[in-house]
Amino acid sequence: MDEATIRERCTTPEAADYTLYVRRLIDNYLGEGGQAQILRIAKTRGLDFPGLNRKKLSEQLSRYTNGPTWDMVELIIACLPTDESETTGIRALAAGWYQCARGRLPEGYTGPVSRPEGQPELREVPDSSPTIPGLQRRIAHLQVRMREDTEQYLKNLRQSENSRLRESRRADEMERLFHQAREALLNVRTTAAQVATVQEEYARQCVILELIAAPSLRAKPVIDLPTPPDTRRRIRFGHLVAAINSQAPPARRALARYLCAYAELAGVSPTELAARTHISTTEVMDILSGRLLPTTTQATDLTTVLGCVPDTLNQLTAAAGGATALDESFWRIAGAMDTPALPPSLIEDVGTNPDNPAAHPPAIPTAPATAAITDRLQQLAVLLQHGQISDDEYAQQRTRILGEL
Repeated sequence: MDEATIRERCTTPEAADYTLYVRRLIDNYLGEGGQAQILRIAKTRGLDFPGLNRKKLSEQLSRYTNGPTWDMVELIIACLPTDESETTGIRALAAGWYQCARGRLPEGYTGPVSRPEGQPELREVPDSSPTIPGLQRRIAHLQVRMREDTEQYLKNLRQSENSRLRESRRADEMERLFHQAREALLNVRTTAAQVATVQEEYARQCVILELIAAPSLRAKPVIDLPTPPDTRRRIRFGHLVAAINSQAPPARRALARYLCAYAELAGVSPTELAARTHISTTEVMDILSGRLLPTTTQATDLTTVLGCVPDTLNQLTAAAGGATALDESFWRIAGAMDTPALPPSLIEDVGTNPDNPAAHPPAIPTAPATAAITDRLQQLAVLLQHGQISDDEYAQQRTRILGEL
């Protein structure tokens, strides 16, 4: 049946347009023989319609003066091969054509309504609006897409939550390992502090030994232990101390002994120490032997490499730098003046001159014997060291003692 015949049978142009819209749906989506396919699809999908057959379907699409009923339109739309979003748009536009043809919305329909193109605005229909069918289909498509995006977002959210839980468990494990490593580090630091204490105590004992030990005390030990092989002797005690200059002042030898002790404990040679402190090898050897005092910069570099205590090194350096060359000469002269007197048997009588003091010694000494110069100077130095006399008093007493030479 052609379009003209349908327009003649319908009571209004809107009813004819409504009928033609439904017929075009079948032709556009199902093609030739579309009505037969509607019947077959409805049967296959179990869509119920009272007395549905080919004749009833054809009468609704050609002989109903107000267009097909809404139940038949719902059946036809349900049989079309469209997705959910497109189906929603088609149903909304069909509801708009139904409203234009019959003057009311389909009974029981509460879905969206689209105004057909070229038709006036629908009245008394809250859901209707002046939109084109394409926009309504887009809205329906966006609704479906929003639902899919929501499902994907929830899926991603669940994956993120699972990932967060895994990372949280991993963080707990890392924290446990951190505490274990921290405990081990504290133990290592404690051990290092103990080793540093032993090193400092050993170096201080070496200083005390250098200051108070007499040459007669440095004898061969009672037990002569075998020398370990070179492969096991990273630290070799005594090989640097043996090179200290015996003619150097005690304070300078003490400083050299202190540095040698730390160098031996560190297991570094003078060449390696010179390379690490950026000091020439000759200067390093002179410092370790007591022939040269380190400068402030050199003392800082030595402290950094050897790991000795800065305060102790600074105090020893200051003490060693306080002895001048004149003081060293006075100590040597005082030592020479303390040589013991020859025994009387070794004194040779020279003539019988009564003026010969060897032949006629005085019976009674005119003055008491004077204490040894060296002992007096050492006692004076001890008094100054313990703070029992001031620097001015020390200088006056030393000048007076040395004036007796």
